[in-house]
Amino acid sequence: MNKQWTDNRRKVARFLQQYIDVNGRAPSMDEIAKATGLWKRSVEIVLKGLEKIGFIEITPGISRGIRLVGGDMRRIPLVGDVKAGPPAWGQEEAVEYLRVDRNIVPFENPMALRVDGYSMRDAGMLPGDIVLVKQQQTANNGETVVAYLNGGLTVKQFEYRNRLIRLLPANPAYKPIEVTAEDEFQIVGRVMLLLRDVGDCFNFEIESADSQIPN
Repeated sequence: MNKQWTDNRRKVARFLQQYIDVNGRAPSMDEIAKATGLWKRSVEIVLKGLEKIGFIEITPGISRGIRLVGGDMRRIPLVGDVKAGPPAWGQEEAVEYLRVDRNIVPFENPMALRVDGYSMRDAGMLPGDIVLVKQQQTANNGETVVAYLNGGLTVKQFEYRNRLIRLLPANPAYKPIEVTAEDEFQIVGRVMLLLRDVGDCFNFEIESADSQIPN
């Protein structure tokens, strides 16, 4: 057992990671206390402990002056596979995280998914690629989206014409999907970026949810 990691340190560290990944800034002391159920004085002690073991840096006298060590990298939840083809089951909670340069992800609340299938081949999306998604529930015609359809996730081009929603593939071997009133359908988000490192030159890696925080 790692004696540097008390239960309270783990609790606060996980909250800091999640909050900063979603909001792009550190939480306030009140927010940490409310989320973890600790007294503010206890939060102060825990934060000093996390700074001592090198997990965070604290700038005195500055509101929200907490920075994760290695904070130039952003941890984005990798929530499972998304079919570029017939919809596939997606995970509700991330068990892995994508670490990527913060500068290439300027939008809030991102998520990442792996592509599995060939229906978006002509749009450059191949099995094993990772798409970065801006979570939203609306889309414009022509935008590439991740959609929830009848229990699974799929990546397609969005089209809405004559009061009919269609999910269009980018491969002539696949047929468009017409969404009917009987379907369980929701837009999950818009695809913003495609990651594929073919030359070992792009700085991203995949880690388990608690890779920095011992159990």
